[in-house]
Amino acid sequence: MSSGEGRAQPWSGSMDDLPIRRIEARTYCHATEDEERVAAALLFAVPEAETSREELQGHFGNPLVRLTRRVEKRPAIRAVWKHWSAAGVPPSIARDVEARVDEDGVLHFRLDKQSAYRERLELAKDSDPIDVRLKLIAYPAKPAEARRVAHSILAEAP
Repeated sequence: MSSGEGRAQPWSGSMDDLPIRRIEARTYCHATEDEERVAAALLFAVPEAETSREELQGHFGNPLVRLTRRVEKRPAIRAVWKHWSAAGVPPSIARDVEARVDEDGVLHFRLDKQSAYRERLELAKDSDPIDVRLKLIAYPAKPAEARRVAHSILAEAP
């Protein structure tokens, strides 16, 4: 058995084999916010897939709505990645990628909800973001391999 057997090859840089299994983005709409504006921000951040809506109750009994967009089809994943790349998101994430990949091979980052509403993509600096999760394709499915994949796609982003 060769030492490289069973290990995924580095990402080629081709959008056809982008190693992302799915993208999920979600945000919360508080009672003081206009739900249409929050939905517009989420749509700009992730311009593919349908938005699901879930009514919740906040810690103090206040009404809360969670909006989620989940992208699983390869062409849609590529379209979202191109959108983020054009806005310069990957280099911003790459700065601290080690801390952004969890034990399940999910790359986490947060986009600023207000900026997304204004049709700009920036990493969030406050506590009311659009939470983004990218499930990476990494074999073997180990955190170190997922971090390697994350480094690869962030370094090679178009």
